[in-house]
Amino acid sequence: MKLATFTHDGSTRIGLVDTEADGIVDLSSAAPDLPREMVAFLTAGAGALARAHAALGDARRIPLGEVRLEAPIARPPKFLAVGLNYADHVAESGVPTPAHPTIFNKQSTCVTGPTDPIHLPLASHVLDYEGELGFVIGKRCRHVARDDAADVIAGYLVVNDVTVRDWQLRTPTWTMGKSFDTHGPIGPWIVTPDELHDPHQLRLRTWVNGELRQESTPSS
Repeated sequence: MKLATFTHDGSTRIGLVDTEADGIVDLSSAAPDLPREMVAFLTAGAGALARAHAALGDARRIPLGEVRLEAPIARPPKFLAVGLNYADHVAESGVPTPAHPTIFNKQSTCVTGPTDPIHLPLASHVLDYEGELGFVIGKRCRHVARDDAADVIAGYLVVNDVTVRDWQLRTPTWTMGKSFDTHGPIGPWIVTPDELHDPHQLRLRTWVNGELRQESTPSS
């Protein structure tokens, strides 16, 4: 399934995207017993996912052209990322491969929708982009073994890790340079694992003004 948060007729709720029909099923109408906010919906677990899937059927599709797609999760409880997480990026950067992952935080207030504008801050002109594969943890968990990691993933989405490079390099945590307002576009929807054969082989591409700037896979 493709889970989205959208605004239509002045109301924001969640729905299921039907790409073949170029439309979205409004779960507040098709399954009114389900939560209308994404975090609450994912927290409700497998039963809520099954109920949503069952509601697809012949439910009315609102044309995607008539809705505004929002960030699937407006304020993620955590927004964590890994620096130099692709071998291609390490080679491009010309730095040694880290012995341990570089984990940094993007403040949840930077999150914005998939087509919303990105602001160039007055404090810097060194604004950069980086297309990433994001994944949403859908279960409360701790001490998850590597072999069990996929079991807690609710789905995958596109992330633009927008960065103010000079501000990033001023602090060892990187947080400030990664967290300016609007510098965390995510979406356009969450794709559940059942729709992906192998997320490590997804093709990630980033275009800037129609020019292809990045192309790789998570396994690169």
